[in-house]
Amino acid sequence: MSSTTSQVRVGVRIRPLTSKESSEGGRPIVHGDTLNQTVAISNRRQFTFDSVFHENISQSDLYGDVAPSLLDAFLNGFNATVLAYGQTGSGKTYTMGSEAHHDSSTSAAGIIDDATATSNVLSDNDGLIPRFMRDIFAVLTQRQESAEKILRRRRQSASGPTTNHNDDTDCQQIVGDILINFQLSASFLEVYGEDIHDLMDDDRKCLPIREDSNGVVIVKGLQENQVTSDAEAMRILNQGTMNRTTASTLMNRTSSRSHAVYTVNLRQTTR
Repeated sequence: MSSTTSQVRVGVRIRPLTSKESSEGGRPIVHGDTLNQTVAISNRRQFTFDSVFHENISQSDLYGDVAPSLLDAFLNGFNATVLAYGQTGSGKTYTMGSEAHHDSSTSAAGIIDDATATSNVLSDNDGLIPRFMRDIFAVLTQRQESAEKILRRRRQSASGPTTNHNDDTDCQQIVGDILINFQLSASFLEVYGEDIHDLMDDDRKCLPIREDSNGVVIVKGLQENQVTSDAEAMRILNQGTMNRTTASTLMNRTSSRSHAVYTVNLRQTTR
């Protein structure tokens, strides 16, 4: 979603009919025009959005449209948020990629639950969160490795003349500060009615909202879990999702009956 006129952009993803809806004689009444970025309801009322995604768009293509500007902003020190909004059964959980995976070894989404795992293998069905986490670690690791080459080249230059074409390329690619180290942490909370729960806390104690000395609104007692790989980040998402409040509705047998917020914090050390 490449609009530069606003920091807030709204896109609509049209989901296909489910097998149950089709078997009951349902027919699509929402039609999207991806060229003109409009959505028509029963070919009568028409609405315009920043982006419109048709029902056959893949998870990968959706991410490719949504992610670049947000990922770049986040890695350069700005807050970035993706908010999925819609009625139950509209596909919010699928789009975000926060389904619960029950297999403790390797889930259907490719989440490897091995303590030694360092990379998350994505499937075609994985949504935005797993793809963001993969690329966050990939970009930061690449930047750190390039920075190490530059520092090594500088030390070598200080001790005597050397020539390394690969390091010259890395120097040309990095402009500005050099990334020395980075740390990522993740938290996962649920808003259910008037209550806030830490989804990493099995006791599900209600947590209060406070304002710190800098005027920043925080959830007191919310766990910040250090993560060193995208696989670790996805284990937190998976564990928290298993603790979410769900119930059956006419639209969805395992509907999430709450709002959930998965937050990733990044601290970078540069020189």
